[in-house]
Order: sequence, then C-alpha cells, then structure tokens
Amino acid sequence: MMLLRTLVLERNGQDAPVNGALLCGFAVGQIASNFIAYSLDEEVEPGSSRVYIATLRKKAERYFLGGVESKEDLQIAMHVFKQILILAAALETKAGGTNETQVPYHFVDLKGSKLPPARPEDHHSLIIKKALVMKVITLGISAPTLPAIESATLIVPSIRFSSQMVSPPRAPSRPEPAPQALPERRLEEPVPALVETPSVVPLQIASISTAEPDLSMQPGLAAPLDQSALFQVDSTLTNLARVAQELTQQKLAAVEQETVLAQWKARLQREQDQVDDTARAQEQRNLELQEQASAVNRKAEALNVMTSQLLGLRQSLQGVLHELDQALDR
Repeated sequence: MMLLRTLVLERNGQDAPVNGALLCGFAVGQIASNFIAYSLDEEVEPGSSRVYIATLRKKAERYFLGGVESKEDLQIAMHVFKQILILAAALETKAGGTNETQVPYHFVDLKGSKLPPARPEDHHSLIIKKALVMKVITLGISAPTLPAIESATLIVPSIRFSSQMVSPPRAPSRPEPAPQALPERRLEEPVPALVETPSVVPLQIASISTAEPDLSMQPGLAAPLDQSALFQVDSTLTNLARVAQELTQQKLAAVEQETVLAQWKARLQREQDQVDDTARAQEQRNLELQEQASAVNRKAEALNVMTSQLLGLRQSLQGVLHELDQALDR
C-alpha cells in the first residue's frame, strides 16, 4: 500500500486548514534551489487537475516554503517539472525521450521531514492531466533521491499580520476588489513573464508614552480605543518575540551543526592518522620481507655453489675409483 505524503495548507476564506498531496520534491543544482509540487485534488475540468509549484528552502534541518521569486527560476522549475511529467508518463507507455534541452536535477528525500504550513495563493499553479498526478507520485516515491540543497543565506520566516491602529467605526465605503490569485497556466503554454506575489504589510510600531494619560484634558479620547491600541501593540510585540525566538533557534541549530561537523572532522582526522600508522607499519613489514627474501636468495646461491662443488668432487671420486678398479684388474 502506497502512503501519500501530505502537507498543511491555509486557504483564504477558510478557517480550517486543508491537506495537500505532495507529488514530489526536486532540486536543481544549476540555480541551487529546491522545489515541491503538490495537489489539492482540484478538478478544474473533466480529466484535468490543478497542481502547485512552490520553492522549498532548507536551512539547518528546517524547511521553508514560499513562492518562486524570479522569472528565470520559475522557467527552470517549470522546465524540470515538464521533464518529470514526461518521465512519469514514459514509465507506463515506454515512450521515447524528448529532443528538448535537459536540465540536470535530482529528487529530494523528504521522508521524516517536517514541512511548515503554506498558502496556495503564494505559489504558481498549472493544469495537467489528472492521470499524471498518481504517476508523478509513484515516480517520486520509487526514484533515487538525494538530500535537498542547503541554503547559503539566513532565512527569516515571513510574518503576515498588521500593526496598524484600529480606527473607530466609519461609514461603509465602496468595497475593494478581491485580490487576484497567481496566474494559472497549462503546461503546454509558455511560462508567464511575471510571477505575482502577495504584498506583506510593513511593520509599523507606534511609540507609546509610559506616563498615564489625563483623561480630563482629553475629552475626545475613548477608553475602548486605548485598549484596542494596546492590544495591537501587544500583538505586534508578541509576533516580534516569536520571530526572535525562531532566529535564536536557528542560531542554536547552526551552532549545534557546527559542533557536529567539528566532531566529525576530529574523528576523520583520527581515522586518517590510524590509516597513516597502518601504512607505515605495512611499509616496514614489506622492507623486512624484502630483506628476508634477499637473505634466502643468498643462501640459495651459496647452496647452488656447494652443490656444484659436490658434483665435481663426486665425478673426481668416480674417476679415481675407476682407475683403481683398472689397476686391481691387472
């Protein structure tokens, strides 16, 4: 039974998060980036399904999901995903390859990895044949995998909250237009020239006097407004504290990783020293064997000389005995 890997997604207009099916994760060394493809089982039209592409960044054994930042990276990611779709389809149909330029990539091993919640509105989407979804999942599970590419820079998680003061109720104005989602394309269409990303409200913290306000001198100031402003500032400070805590955890994780690397380096140095000592001992042993072989060769040569001498003496003795026999016969 094949177990599908899922990730938690937060959708606009929905209070409860939804689960998405992870199709695959892949890394492209050309741009030193990782990506994931996932689906929410959205059937756009009969036989077609919507798939999302997101950037997967890794730092100190932690993962961060986000939108593709540049047009060039999106073009490469879409090109590689098309290669994966062709490969997944070829596993069943045994079809030939493609004449297009191949971008080197490898599948990412995400077993046991904790992926953070994500927002589909931040990610690029495309439409593929629904039959290809399970084929890509099967390929991503069965294909060889390698670790994700580590990010070389510090990653600060994005925070979506507003620190603006709450103003008193006012007359309703003309409704603002609803935000547009990222452009959606079919795979066979060209990659869009621009990737839309949602704007993040900049952090604004109002300065607050520590002195107690004189309500008698400010008749127009209402108590509920003060409480609302303090609540907003408290919420802002809470979020900043959470960011500081996450940065501290990242720093601790980096220090721990450096410690582990130092321990591995020391261990490798010890093993290298042991290998060197073994090599020196083996070399000394070889020299001793060579000396023993030389001594044996010298003894063998001396033995050959003695054997030759004995053969000469034997022949001389045989000659003397023959002459003696002849003399006795007379």
